[in-house]
Amino acid sequence: MPLFRYRAYDREGAETGGVIDADDLAAARSTIKNRGLAPFLIEPAVDNHEGSFGSGSFSLTEQARLSRQLAALLKGGVSLTKALSGIESQQAWENRRSTLVALREGIEKGRDLSGVLSDMKTIFAPAMLSVIRVGETTGRLDFAFAQLSTHLERELDHRRRLTAAIAYPAITAIISIGVLAFLMVYLVPVVGRMFADVQGDLPWITRWLIAFSNFFSANWPILALTAIGLLVSFKVSQSFTGGRRNFEKLQLKLPIWGRFIEGMRIEAWARSTGMMIQCGVTLLDCVRVVRENETSILQAESLEKVEKSLERGASFSEALKNAGGFPVFVIQMIEAGEASGELAPMLYSAATELEAENRSVTELFLTILEPALIVIMGTAVGAIMVGVLLPIYEMNRFM
Repeated sequence: MPLFRYRAYDREGAETGGVIDADDLAAARSTIKNRGLAPFLIEPAVDNHEGSFGSGSFSLTEQARLSRQLAALLKGGVSLTKALSGIESQQAWENRRSTLVALREGIEKGRDLSGVLSDMKTIFAPAMLSVIRVGETTGRLDFAFAQLSTHLERELDHRRRLTAAIAYPAITAIISIGVLAFLMVYLVPVVGRMFADVQGDLPWITRWLIAFSNFFSANWPILALTAIGLLVSFKVSQSFTGGRRNFEKLQLKLPIWGRFIEGMRIEAWARSTGMMIQCGVTLLDCVRVVRENETSILQAESLEKVEKSLERGASFSEALKNAGGFPVFVIQMIEAGEASGELAPMLYSAATELEAENRSVTELFLTILEPALIVIMGTAVGAIMVGVLLPIYEMNRFM
């Protein structure tokens, strides 16, 4: 049954709204009036929120919340359709209600949950669908959603750490550039005009500041276009495999940052693979699904080599050794997991160890970067102030 989103006035004149099921627009209007409301806007309900994980339009937070709620309800013995019906009626899901209703109606028609989700392509990414499909097959759908919830919350934490590592230097750099641009565009030209008629030579630092300021003021359109051109060229290069590969290699060569990026990448891979194996997905399917959804070119190429080695009958640890790009200790833990039959726990242990190491690297990165940025900013501003005040000081000394 179609969904309609409405806005209306209640008996007290207050504005309200919501989403209702109705056969058509007239039926929706009649239902709203029967509730004692005066509708002034009725339109088909459409989800229009863009997401940030995989191919789904649900955000990572919404995916984790939906998985957590379904895991709790299914574990409590609530049927899937009844669980979805209860979730879609919650106020927190108002903007997603049409999608959840479509999901419930698809299941009520006798279709599998994984099949409906696969056709919709608006909630979970393919790697998550593999887990749900296995959960349905084994009758452990509650366990599958519990694992998904844990994994997605870890992924959220993964992104927060990455954001924390990038946000501080980015904000500091923007503020520093803004301050320096203001001083060079407004303060230094004033100084230049003040000393234009001064007899004698100005200090060398003042002459350099005035020359640089004049150059910047005269050529800022060219400099701006050059900066935009470099940015566009970088964006275009990232649309090609070769450009992305070279940029990733450059990142990995950077001190501290390269270790951080590689650690985050391997941690996410180990946790995703461990979660899928624990839920019953075959090892070859795990590698294939992760590879198909991998954003890193280098990681995808390594996983392609791993997939081919597994198809030839090699062990997982041997395939990782031959592919390259995986830390030795991770391979050793996987080798131990294969020998003991505890591959998924070993992958989780490797991910936990990498997480701890990544936190240490992040703290080290921020600890070094904060004073370094302060020193650079202080040196630049100090140089400008010296260049401005030094000639004034020398003039006063000889007066």
